Amino acid sequence: MPQSATYDDITATTVAQPQGSSTEEGARLKRLNELGIVLNNPDPVLDALVDAACLAAGTPIGLVTLLDSDRQWFKSKRGIEGEGSFRADAFCDHTIRSPRPFVVPDALRDRRFADNPFVTGNNKIRFYAGAPLEIESGLRLGSLCVLDRVPRRLSAGIHGLLERLARCAVERLLQHEDQYLLSRINTLQLDRSKADRTALALAEAALAQGSFMLHYQPKIAFDTGRRVGFEALLRLKKPDGSVVGPSVFAAALEEPSLSRRIGSYVLQSAVAQAKAWELAGIDFGHIAINVSSSQFIELPGHPCLADEVIGATRSFELSPLRIQIEVTEGVMLTGQGGNIGAQLEALRAAGFIVAFDDFGTGYASLVHLKGLPYDQIKIDGSFVRAMMGSSADQAIVKAIVDMAKALGKRVVAEGVETIAEHHALRALGCHYGQGYLFGRPAGVADLQFS
Repeated sequence: MPQSATYDDITATTVAQPQGSSTEEGARLKRLNELGIVLNNPDPVLDALVDAACLAAGTPIGLVTLLDSDRQWFKSKRGIEGEGSFRADAFCDHTIRSPRPFVVPDALRDRRFADNPFVTGNNKIRFYAGAPLEIESGLRLGSLCVLDRVPRRLSAGIHGLLERLARCAVERLLQHEDQYLLSRINTLQLDRSKADRTALALAEAALAQGSFMLHYQPKIAFDTGRRVGFEALLRLKKPDGSVVGPSVFAAALEEPSLSRRIGSYVLQSAVAQAKAWELAGIDFGHIAINVSSSQFIELPGHPCLADEVIGATRSFELSPLRIQIEVTEGVMLTGQGGNIGAQLEALRAAGFIVAFDDFGTGYASLVHLKGLPYDQIKIDGSFVRAMMGSSADQAIVKAIVDMAKALGKRVVAEGVETIAEHHALRALGCHYGQGYLFGRPAGVADLQFS
């Protein structure tokens, strides 16, 4: 049975250690935030643990508390009102400073708590004993504690029981975390699924209603400064007249059947536009189109990519030099390497230029330099942006240019936005450039030909 506190009990009270470093406190608060349960609904398991602690200690008040940067929150409570307090007033703020239980036999005779609002206010707390909730080594988020309005002392056995109950409370909090993380994962998956379905429906409607369109971005030769061609970029015109990029319908570009149909639209539109410019006497050079992995798949009753491209240009009586094919490394890594290589070789044999797009973003790029048929390398814009502030990135760009030249390939730099980048790339020996410095993607009506 709990007994009244003696002077010896008070002087023997465990003294809390000073607060840890700001780094440790930051890690503690981060862990608390990850749990996501500070203000969740009451928990019957934690309530039962508090009841057991109060019964064993013979106290009218019990709590499971969690401490954030400013507040102490009552996660579970018995015999006390309110939802929490300022952290500065919390006995539990001392408890979390040590892995051992913290006990205050008589708060009125303890100078740390004699003026505390819990002691001088309506609660009139005189006794406190708490065991920290150590979620992992060194990270204590709160406590399981018992309190009374009269001075007390507890036996060593009760202290041990509080520690065991605190460990049970920690296990319960970790269960909350698992449930929270699962709910977040499920929510994210559901959101992604909804977004994907919306993107697929948007793309299907665009194909049916003719809402897709091509914008064209110019490509220039560094040695002459003259435009040598355009890259065709897919856009979607919404009913309100606004035009959006691929991020809105990205899922459609990953769905094999739909991406194949979109690819066919891009090819037919680019070929038709090239022929229209040619008939109008416009010196546009060429149009480059991006192709997806699904377009290389040979399906019964459908032409493969090489046959489709060759057939489209022949039907418009268009020279193969007017259309370039751009293939990303992601397409190369689909497991169809041999079939893709054969089709690219067939396109090159027919007179088409093949470009290796977004070079440098994939881990196997160097392997493909010798293993696949192509004519040009397009350096990803991320390297172009980085090279002006990094000698290492500039060295990478130079190495790519030098390797391409050694292999007899031409090099296009993407994402060129400044004159300084232009001059640096030209000095490195890069052949062509593409980016906002030379022109943003635009619809046919907004393009200017001089």
